[in-house]
Amino acid sequence: MMEIRFDPKKGIWAEEEETVDKLRKNYFGTPKGKKIWLEIEESLYLITFQNASCWLGKKQIGFNELASHFAKKDKRLFIKYNAYRDWRDRGLVVKSIGLVETGKKRKVKWRRYPAETSKIKKLRARVYWYPDSLFSVLEDETLGKKLFNDYWFGQFGIYKQERGTLLKLNFLETIFLAKHFGLKVVNVENGKEMKSSQILEQVTKEREYTKSLYKVYEEWRLKGYVVKTGFKFGSHFRIYFPSASPAKEGKWIHSKHVLHVFPKEQKLLISEWARAVRVAHGVKKTFLLSVPELEKKDYVDYPSDFIAYRRKKVGGNWIRETLEDKARYLLVAVSEDEHIGGVELASLLTKAERMGLNVLLSITDRETSITYYVLNKVKLPGSKYEYYEIEWMKP
Repeated sequence: MMEIRFDPKKGIWAEEEETVDKLRKNYFGTPKGKKIWLEIEESLYLITFQNASCWLGKKQIGFNELASHFAKKDKRLFIKYNAYRDWRDRGLVVKSIGLVETGKKRKVKWRRYPAETSKIKKLRARVYWYPDSLFSVLEDETLGKKLFNDYWFGQFGIYKQERGTLLKLNFLETIFLAKHFGLKVVNVENGKEMKSSQILEQVTKEREYTKSLYKVYEEWRLKGYVVKTGFKFGSHFRIYFPSASPAKEGKWIHSKHVLHVFPKEQKLLISEWARAVRVAHGVKKTFLLSVPELEKKDYVDYPSDFIAYRRKKVGGNWIRETLEDKARYLLVAVSEDEHIGGVELASLLTKAERMGLNVLLSITDRETSITYYVLNKVKLPGSKYEYYEIEWMKP
């Protein structure tokens, strides 16, 4: 049986030779002289799953009594412990972020996306704007077909049916075509022509975060992408790479990416955020996250908990990585009932990039099961905004 000791003024350590040897071989704790000093998460794991006894003076104490000395100061203690426990249960090494040298860095690769210049010509056309419905309607059948078939703007006729001659444009499409390609927009209620800025201001008063949505929509459209609603997939947009069309090859094509806009001032429950990612993965789509309008002053020091290692292939066998290897992840422990914001996610990714790591979110649900998501930075040529791919990961 392993034996560890605790003193509220000193910390937690092991000094018995056999225990020290076992801990050292399995990368627990920090060796100092003949002792190994332990973090609280390590100690709780050893008590629960490695049959270690913990002594406070001459009294043996258990999980809760030891944790009680740390819980008041560390409000996230149990969530952090549960993330640590799950990684260790998989036979993998995980260390507290403050105890790992980060001199050996991996090169974090950005996912690079292509871009094209929009090929739309100036429009000599007029649409009528329905201010309460947030749609505009084009009656020019020839132009409507061209905008839909060649550039995939709006919905010509009825969705997935060859009926109708009207092109219906949502508010983002209406603003974009009016601002960049000269589309004339007339308010159907009073016959007055409206500028793109007026439409944007009107919608902003009725729909929160409209400007953030539009800026992201505009950027991807100007780079040649097709951007359509992602409503059916729990996200703001579905994204098609340049030159996609609903009329190609005589059959409907399916998007491979969805994009969710996360305004920097907004916060979401982890459970809601994860649900959108899971829906996207369930229909085999890559989940993209956008955090627009971030400035240098916005970044914060959001708590990051552990440095995590996985396995590597050596001589045909998979062996676990250790502190001698380059670390892979900045592991952040959260629960499904916590809130997280766009600023926090972007800050974590920036911090991880400096350390040569990928961000790995460890989400504890209400049954203490863990779900992992890896965040990878996306490079959209010429973009001034932050974009990330989020993937479910099984260690």
